[in-house]
Amino acid sequence: MLCFVARRIAALFVAVLGLALCAETTAHAYPQWQLSTGAARCNECHYAPGGGGLINGFGRDAIGSELSTFAGDGNLLHGKVTPPQWLAAGGDFRGAYVANGVQDINGPVYGAFPLQADLEGRAALPHGISLSATVGMRGQARDPDLIVPPQDPQPSTLSRFISREHYVAWQPQAVGPYLRLGRFYAPYGLRFAEHLLYIRRDLGFDLLRETYNLSGGYTFPAWELHLTLFAPDVIQRMGSDEKGVAAYYERRFFSDKLAAGAQARLADGPGVTRLMWGGLGKFYFEPLRTQAMAEIDTVHMVFDASGVGARTQMVGLLGLAVFPVRGVIVTLLGERNQVDVAVRDDAWTATTVLLNWFPYPHVEAQLMGRLQFPAGTDAAKTLFFQLHYFL
Repeated sequence: MLCFVARRIAALFVAVLGLALCAETTAHAYPQWQLSTGAARCNECHYAPGGGGLINGFGRDAIGSELSTFAGDGNLLHGKVTPPQWLAAGGDFRGAYVANGVQDINGPVYGAFPLQADLEGRAALPHGISLSATVGMRGQARDPDLIVPPQDPQPSTLSRFISREHYVAWQPQAVGPYLRLGRFYAPYGLRFAEHLLYIRRDLGFDLLRETYNLSGGYTFPAWELHLTLFAPDVIQRMGSDEKGVAAYYERRFFSDKLAAGAQARLADGPGVTRLMWGGLGKFYFEPLRTQAMAEIDTVHMVFDASGVGARTQMVGLLGLAVFPVRGVIVTLLGERNQVDVAVRDDAWTATTVLLNWFPYPHVEAQLMGRLQFPAGTDAAKTLFFQLHYFL
C-alpha cells in the first residue's frame, strides 16, 4: 500500500512539473452557475467538496457542450491529452488590462500585466483519499527593501513561486461525508472569484489569504454542511494571520431554484478578535434567465488594546446575473461596507458590472466596470479587462 501511494505521489509531482513547463492552472468558481445550470451543488462540477478549483469530468462536459457559445471539447488540452483515470490536471492563464482612477494628483493609472499562472493537479488514491495541489507563479516579486504586505510570502524572496492550495481529502462519494486537511479557503459566503468585492476583501478572503484548515462536513442533493478549524500558514509564512472556526450551512428548495445559507466565523488575530455571522440566498427565475443573489454579514470586533471599544461592521451584497444568450453572463452587483455601524458616514458603497463571455471551451473574456463611493470623498473608478485560457 505504501509503495502504491508513493508511486502515485511521485507520478502526480512529475505530471504537474511537466505541465509547469508548458502551461499553468486553476479554475475559479462562478457562483452565477449554481442553480442556473441545473447544478444544485458546487461540487457537481468541482472536485473540492465546497466547490471552486479544479473542475471534474462533469464540469468539463458542461463547459464543452452547454456553457460556451460555440460547442467544443472541454477536456484537458481540448482532448488532445488523456491522463490516467486516477489523475486530474488543469491550467489557467490570465492576462489583464486595468484603468484605475482614484483622484490621484497624477491622474488615472493604466497597466497591462499577467494576472495568473497556476498549475493544479489531483491524484485519486484508494479508499476515497485524494491529494490536490495548486502551484503558481506570481506576476511580480516585490523588492526585498520594500515593506511586504502580510498576505505575501515572507520573506519576499519566496514570492515568485507559491502554492495557494494543497490538501489531502477523504471523500468516498461526491454525495455524503468528507474530510479535508491542508491550505484552502474555508467554505463561506457566495465565493465570487473577484477578491476586491467587500464580502471577500473585508471578511478575511482577500487575495492569497488562504489558511491551513481541518474541514469536514456533508454534501447532499438538498443540503450541505461545512465545519472548519483554521490557523495561519506557518510553512510559507503568507496569508491570513487569524485562527479560529467557521461554519456554513446551505439548503435548496423548489426543485433547486432557491438556495438559502447561514454562516458564522470566529477569528482571533493579532490585536483583534472578530465574530462574524450572516446569511445568503440565490434564486433562479427561469422564464427571465435571471438569478438573484444576496449576502449580508455582521462583524463584531473586540480589540486587545485597553481603552479601545468594540466595533460592529456590516457588509452586504445584492446582485442579479442575467444569461441573455449561451456563453454570456451579465452580472450587476451593489455593495455596502458599513465599517462602523455607530458612525453613519463611515461607509463604502460600490456598484459593479461584470460581463463574462465564454466563446469557446477553455476561453473566457471578462470586462468589469466598478465605481466605489467612500463616504465624504469622490468616486473611485475602475475599468478592468482580462483574457482567460484554461487547459
